[in-house]
Amino acid sequence: MRIVLDSSILVRAFVTSNGLAHELLLAILAGDHSVILSDEMLFEVARVLRYPRPMVVHGQCEEAIYNFTGWLRASAEVIVLNRLEAAPIRDQNDIFVLQTALSAEAAVLCTSDRDFFEPPASIFLPRVGIAVLKDDQLMHIL
Repeated sequence: MRIVLDSSILVRAFVTSNGLAHELLLAILAGDHSVILSDEMLFEVARVLRYPRPMVVHGQCEEAIYNFTGWLRASAEVIVLNRLEAAPIRDQNDIFVLQTALSAEAAVLCTSDRDFFEPPASIFLPRVGIAVLKDDQLMHIL
């Protein structure tokens, strides 16, 4: 199964090594599944992890962030976005996540972001064969 984990899931996987997001990421990589990312998503994860407040919370240094994003790049399938792909979603900051799922022909987009569960994304994604699941739902399926 081709799975896109949005940036918030990946950030949580880094911040809480014994949490659901971390377990989910490892379960996907250990199975016959692929984590699909784009450079835009990796950049977003690194950017968010470098915010001053999260750095205090997770207590990790720049080197740990660099190593995590490098590990993600090596472990996932990193695709090039089709920036011309229609990506109907309310929050324009989420376009690259939706474009990643579309460009990769993902089966699942895993997120906790409400914008993916509400129109127009909630109407569009099932039409193109992409299921939108929260992390606990996807973990249950895996």
